[in-house]
Amino acid sequence: MHSRSARLAALAALTAFTVTGCSPRRAAETLLLGSHFVRTEGVAYGPDARQRLDVYRPKAVRAPAPVVVFLHGGRWNSGTREDYRLLGDALTRRGWVAVVPDYRLAPAFGFPAWVEDGARVVRWARDNAARFGGDSTRMFVVGHSAGGHSAALLALDEHFLRDAGVPAGAVRGFVSLAGPVDTTWTDPDVQALMGPREGWPATYPATHIGGTEPPLLLLHGGGDRTVSVENSTRLAARIRERGGCARSIVYPGVGHVKIVVALSAPRLRIAPVLDDIDAFVRDPRRRTCATAG
Repeated sequence: MHSRSARLAALAALTAFTVTGCSPRRAAETLLLGSHFVRTEGVAYGPDARQRLDVYRPKAVRAPAPVVVFLHGGRWNSGTREDYRLLGDALTRRGWVAVVPDYRLAPAFGFPAWVEDGARVVRWARDNAARFGGDSTRMFVVGHSAGGHSAALLALDEHFLRDAGVPAGAVRGFVSLAGPVDTTWTDPDVQALMGPREGWPATYPATHIGGTEPPLLLLHGGGDRTVSVENSTRLAARIRERGGCARSIVYPGVGHVKIVVALSAPRLRIAPVLDDIDAFVRDPRRRTCATAG
């Protein structure tokens, strides 16, 4: 897609999808999806029907590629891996292997089911990366919104990955996009799915900061009216105060959904989200340990 009119048409379709459903998204996929990747669909990583994942790999892999696990958003009660084919397209264009799972959702399941599933996916990806041309020593977890919250907990509360059998340090870095990562639960539906009030501190990533965790990159849109941008800037500051590696980047005017559209369709030139994640994947410590943000 080269023309400005085609980019605008794709952007309109993606924006409409966030409101109306799958048909506009399919239209955007028709305009933007390439033929450079192979998608392996519906791989089981657990016994539940929601514990399925898709793997995207470049058709041409010259060397073992970085592996990116992406955890979708959806307020912990909705969302599907089927919505992220364009994301798989974008990540494989950078030469990465992308693992995009479904995970268990509320109301059938409560906290911490979705975080535990994220850890299981990381274990699966580590065990199976080589089958898809991936490098199990260069693994990253990226999440948007509710998925960003899970990514932050996986980074900061080490017991989730440990309990799933993932060795310490196996994930080189974590990225949260527009995640509710430094907040208090105020909406009744979210309070209910997070469990009894006395257990809420365990659901807050900031509770678990130790200063020795893997690097964490926190990306947020300055125009986000769903999750306050202070979630990302405040958590990054807290981690750095304790000697850890974290950086926040804010994209002026970008909203809660547009940040993941920017990641999935970088050719629309909404914000350099993919470029910033690319730089992080290449050198996560240099991008976070000595950088204020």
